[in-house]
Amino acid sequence: MELSNFSEKTIAIMVASGFDETGFIAIQRAMMSAGAKLRIVSREAGLTNAWNGTGWGMSYPADSTLSTALAIDYDALIVPAGNRHVESLKNEVHAKRVLRAFLREDMPVLLQGDAVALLSLIDEAAERTKAGADVSAPVIDRNLVTVSAGSEQLDGLSALSGVMAIAEAESRAA
Repeated sequence: MELSNFSEKTIAIMVASGFDETGFIAIQRAMMSAGAKLRIVSREAGLTNAWNGTGWGMSYPADSTLSTALAIDYDALIVPAGNRHVESLKNEVHAKRVLRAFLREDMPVLLQGDAVALLSLIDEAAERTKAGADVSAPVIDRNLVTVSAGSEQLDGLSALSGVMAIAEAESRAA
């Protein structure tokens, strides 16, 4: 898996309590291996709790809250799978604001599993091409990568890395 475009980048992972712990740990390991700085941006201040499939998992410290997060502080956004946390984010005005800002500025975004549903909350993104239940490969629409497959699949990270390379090349050319 090619993730070299994450090296020395600051990546926001937007969560609320109930995010999929297995997928989160896989993302965390991949980002550490690639040399990225992964920052947890959470609805909750302090600690946020993962869901491990059958019950509550570990608690993770949030680096910042959604209410104070700005897209400009990060190079990309990842929203992992997890129905519990996505349902919570759907009702969070700051989650919508952050996602809208990333999409408006054509910054790289990866939405995994249930998180793809967040696009329906943003008028400008409702018509974007996105992964559906019948698509196992990542779907790329400009700066947006969506993956509908299971939490352990990291194909979405490879696709996001490619999107980041294109975005960086375009910014140098401008």
